[in-house]
Amino acid sequence: MKNSHAIEWGNLLCCQAATRREFLTGLGALGAAAVLPHARSFAQTGAAGSTRPFRIDVHHHFVPPTFITEIVARDMGNPVLRKWTPQVSLDLMDKGGVATAMVSITRPGIWFGDRAATRKLARECNEYGARMVADHPGRFGLFAALPLPDVDASLREIEYALDTLKADGMGMMSSYDDKYLGDPAFAPVMDELNRRKAIVYEHPIREDRSNPLNSIELGTDTTRTVASLLHTATVVRCPDIRFILAHGGGTVPYVTARMPSQRLPKGVIYELQRFYYDTAQAFNPYLVPSFKALVPVPHILFGTDAPLGIGQAEAVAKGLRDNGGFTASELRAIERENALALLPRLKGSA
Repeated sequence: MKNSHAIEWGNLLCCQAATRREFLTGLGALGAAAVLPHARSFAQTGAAGSTRPFRIDVHHHFVPPTFITEIVARDMGNPVLRKWTPQVSLDLMDKGGVATAMVSITRPGIWFGDRAATRKLARECNEYGARMVADHPGRFGLFAALPLPDVDASLREIEYALDTLKADGMGMMSSYDDKYLGDPAFAPVMDELNRRKAIVYEHPIREDRSNPLNSIELGTDTTRTVASLLHTATVVRCPDIRFILAHGGGTVPYVTARMPSQRLPKGVIYELQRFYYDTAQAFNPYLVPSFKALVPVPHILFGTDAPLGIGQAEAVAKGLRDNGGFTASELRAIERENALALLPRLKGSA
């Protein structure tokens, strides 16, 4: 049942309809590179903080109005997401010294069982994200959503997101319709992403709101999708995909001995160390030592899980400083330089 938030966002969508048509017309005539820098703003840029922002946050969520409408109607997702606007992100970024946030869709994802509706929602979310990138130069990057489990539609969306919208990569949930990312059904998508040497940002999705133990399922869901990529040798077949795993890889650092290895000529550890891992929820004194023992510093990326309360940038930075035993240069690499190596487009950001 819709509440006042859904009605408010519905009204906003009506107001934006003409703008979206104008946006698409411009894309067709001029291409994204020409038209996006001149798109109209959705929100006013936040006031600059007293310290020049420098961090790059690869785990930062955005919640377009159409996505809010869907989760409100189904009473799903974290309630904090329903209050999101671009200004919420900008304020958190300025407060936490974040120069650029790479935005992606979070739980519950955009698949609700209707393929046509999912295709539409993916396109709307991706166009909204591209407009955010254009409206706030240097402040945002986009990991575009895919309408999986619809493989054909996902191949079309990869083309549109990367070639027209100039997205920085694709944001994928750990599973779609109970199939993990290494499932053979998704092989054409993975092959295309490999051909493009794409960045794939992974985020867990499994949610059972009736289960009080659900909170531990999230980390485990990332581990399941990694095991799936190893078991099917997708990582061997598609070596040019740059995967970023949310939340420090979930429980990956602790179950390396149980990961499937039969189809990995170079071994499990080699493949696990080729993934990138973000620091959201991966900065406490019990976790960091194991995380650091597995993951090479150049493959650790700063992530916060904003706008959710567990992911404030200063808390993450403090946890890494206090608990990681990292040198100053290693911390600088984690907070910024490693992301620049992966995303060179951001070198001109604040």
